[in-house]
Parts: sequence; C-alpha cells; structure tokens
Amino acid sequence: MKIDKNNLPFAKRYGFEPVEIPIQIDHIDDDLRTDMWNAFLIYIYGKYETNQRDKSFMKQFFQIVWIGFFKEALDDFPYRDYDLKGFIRRHIEKAHWPKVYEFFEFVLQQIEDRSEFSTFFDIEEFSDVLNENLKDNNSAYTLVETKFIPVTNEAEISEIEQTQILASEYGLIGIHEHLNTALELISKKPNPDLRNSIKEGISMVEAISRIIEPTENTLGKALNKLNKSKKINNTLKAGFEKLYAYTNDKNGIRHALMQEDKLELEDARFFLVSCSAFTNYLIEKAKKEDLLGAGQN
Repeated sequence: MKIDKNNLPFAKRYGFEPVEIPIQIDHIDDDLRTDMWNAFLIYIYGKYETNQRDKSFMKQFFQIVWIGFFKEALDDFPYRDYDLKGFIRRHIEKAHWPKVYEFFEFVLQQIEDRSEFSTFFDIEEFSDVLNENLKDNNSAYTLVETKFIPVTNEAEISEIEQTQILASEYGLIGIHEHLNTALELISKKPNPDLRNSIKEGISMVEAISRIIEPTENTLGKALNKLNKSKKINNTLKAGFEKLYAYTNDKNGIRHALMQEDKLELEDARFFLVSCSAFTNYLIEKAKKEDLLGAGQN
C-alpha cells in the first residue's frame, strides 16, 4: 500500500511546521477527558443514578469520594443528584490533568478496598474500558490494577522532537516526510494505521543511511558500510539489523501475509521512538564527518 503523503499540509510535509507528537504524556486532551467521563458515567455514576433500591447505601460511596478526594465538607455534599454529577464532570473535563488520573485512582481504590462497593460496581469492566480509552487516545499511561503507570516517558518523546529539529536544521526533507507521516498514521482516529506508521519509521532510517552512503539502497547494506568505516557502534548495528529483518521476513511488517496479523499500539510506538533515536544517532555521526549539506533530501 502506498502512503499518500499529500494528506499532510505543505508546511508539515516539508518540515516548516512540526507535526504534533500524538502521545499524551503531560496533558489529557478533550477527547480523552470525554471518553473517561463517559466510562465513569456508564459504569460508576450511572449505577448510582439508576439503582433506586440501594441508592441510600451507594450514596455513601460518593460521600467518601466527596470527603476523601475532593476534601469538601460533608454538609456541603450536593442534595440534588445532578449537582453532584455536574461537579464530578467539571473535574474530569477541566481539572489539571494529573488530578484527573488521581480521581480515577481514588475511585478504583475505594471499590477494590471495600467489598460492599465492589458488589455494585464492576471494577474489572470499568478498568478495561478506561484502558481502551487510554490506548485509543494515545495516552502515555496505562491502568494496572488501580494505578496509572507510564508506558512512554519524556526521554522517548524528546527523541522524536530531536529528529524534527535535526531534520529542519539540515534540510532533510525525506526524514521530515517519513517522520511526520508516521506520526499522522499512528494518531489516526478511530483506527490508527500502525503497520504503515512502522514502515515510515524504518524508511526514515533508510533515508538517512542513503544520505550517508549514497551508493547503497537498503538499510542493511548501508549499515555494513557504515560499520566498516567505524561510523556506527557494532551493538547498535546488530540491533537495527534484527529490527530491519523483522520488518522484511515472512511475518514482517512489509510482507503481505501480515495484513491479517494484529499489531498493537506499543509495537508502533516502539518503532517510532527507536527509529527516531537511531536516525538522530546517524545524523550526529554524519554531521561530524561533514556528510550533511544544506538542503539534503
């Protein structure tokens, strides 16, 4: 399948503007906030709102949240249900992003710790839906039991940002095209194109390899030549040869048989970060050897 890079605006296609990195590491965007609110509404608040028989008992749960998490006075607890609902919704939609995650952690912990509440709330299904929300919206976190843990860190994000900076500095249009297309594909909604995002990441490494060794047209051959000239560390070379082989063998990303196999978001993230880091490494090596001129593509 050929990637249509014309879907990218001119400025982003050629690196005059960076493509936003779609991994939510230090924020929660409106789409994810809405998805998390909907999950809370369906699996937690909705149970309280519709279960009239046990409403008085279930009210205790929200009073615990009111006192324990929001640190509000008990006698200020909303008398009307829709006031409580609106208060919680505003927190999820407007609060500083760490406080949103902390709210969900508190709610999940209370349900897990108190068997009387776990009778009413399906914590397992609620957690599964939250994790799907996080994954679908490219959050840098995942939910493990009652805690959010990082699956992407700032150092990894900085590698992608550095690739954008170096490609702009040296006019590496081909690098820009592959990186920005990879970012666009991994962030497509509702279904990210993980396979082609990975292909673009690998192609980005091939592009810088060809700039360094113009006579070679594949990553494997270019790596061999770079290694002979001592421009690349043996361990890094071996690692990327294995990754490249993975994308080209009978079960690889580029092979038609892979069309029926399921790739995960973490696979695409790994290739995006790894290929960015390796591209940065090769650009720095090329810079020291004076192999990068203005306007390379």
